[in-house]
Amino acid sequence: MLDRAGIRLTIPLEAIETVRVTRSKRPTAEIRLTSAAAEAGATTLCAISSSSAEAAEAFAHAVNAAVPQRDEAERRIDGAALVKAAERPFMPRSPWRPFLSPGEWFARGAFTCLFVVGLLLPALKGDRPLAELWACTFPGLLIGCAVARGTWRATVTWWLLHRYGVTTVATYVGSLPGEDDNTPGTRIYHFTDISGTTHEVRRTGPQLGYYETGIAYNPARPDFAMGPSQPWARILILLVRLLVGVPVMLVMATYLLWYFTTAPHA
Repeated sequence: MLDRAGIRLTIPLEAIETVRVTRSKRPTAEIRLTSAAAEAGATTLCAISSSSAEAAEAFAHAVNAAVPQRDEAERRIDGAALVKAAERPFMPRSPWRPFLSPGEWFARGAFTCLFVVGLLLPALKGDRPLAELWACTFPGLLIGCAVARGTWRATVTWWLLHRYGVTTVATYVGSLPGEDDNTPGTRIYHFTDISGTTHEVRRTGPQLGYYETGIAYNPARPDFAMGPSQPWARILILLVRLLVGVPVMLVMATYLLWYFTTAPHA
């Protein structure tokens, strides 16, 4: 089955004469159909180009190996008559997911408790300016926690993939639109780990229309997966996160220590 411009072509192996690889500007695998006339040449149904010559040759080899062998005395068939074209079905939507995961519920509950405790301390002492300070700075703490989480996850991911990473191909299965026209959507990919289990990877960005992407994942923690960025790009992103995230974490820790120890007694 081949999907092209909203059309799905179903090509039985009996209709294929051969698949050959041509090398012009790009390596191309040409699917050539059988012809009912013995003297007539095989007709090319479509050409599939690839940036990798090895990929095109592997595709051609796999199809040619599956094509049934024909005897010279066997009646030839018109391969084009066996090809069926239909509208490409809609891509399956991702399964329904709960609004918040257990970890997200726990994080929101913890931050709510922290906010309430931070207000109770000055309220019990009648210190209104300190309560207002806590209410004004708490959103900044939430942003700082998000930065700290991203820094931690990026560091652990880089370390795990650097030591234990396995590379594979993730296949596009669907997308989620952005909140509005100016917000990029989320692409959803599935990949299979070495144990045969399917996992989901989400990438936020413009809908570029490609259906496969290379990723690297840790076999012990398949949820730690990264895209096909070059090693130098990953290291650069990691350094940026560390240079931003580490100072933010230090400032947050210092502020919380001051607020819950020194500020109530000032």
